[in-house]
Amino acid sequence: MRDSRFLLLPGVCLLALLGACTNLSSTSASTVDYNRNYDFSRVHSIAIQPIARDTVETMMMSDAQIISLNEALAAELQQQGFRIATGNSYADMFLSWRFVPQQSATISTFDPATQQTMQVTIFVDMIDPVMLQTVWRASFRGRLDDQADTDGTDEFSRQAAAAILAQFPPIPEER
Repeated sequence: MRDSRFLLLPGVCLLALLGACTNLSSTSASTVDYNRNYDFSRVHSIAIQPIARDTVETMMMSDAQIISLNEALAAELQQQGFRIATGNSYADMFLSWRFVPQQSATISTFDPATQQTMQVTIFVDMIDPVMLQTVWRASFRGRLDDQADTDGTDEFSRQAAAAILAQFPPIPEER
């Protein structure tokens, strides 16, 4: 019984921390899948790939939103001890991401003075530079204000990057 109280305290702290995240709603979720045979211990530097502006989804993103998410992903990786490579030839892994807004999930309130929010999904792929295959993938679903100011966009990006990269690199499974 004594041990269960010690396990309860971190859970309560985590819930309090999540409740403090105002830009992410209670419907935010992150999922991860990866190649369990891949040796992630060799990864020290990651090159973030430029986003292609050739789809409707990426055309809906502002330059500020793209820059904000790139910077948040880079900062989160650096905080975890990875180096951001300045070119693909210097990278042990490539990071590629996609932003998918769900138009039908735009949510508005009864108060016309409030902002609308849209449900978005961000997909992040970690790609082996030799095989050119995805070896780790995460998706994050959350709500973003349609008219978010720079601070709101930056906060959303930081929280999304932290949630997406929380399980990267994966902990090796014991065999």
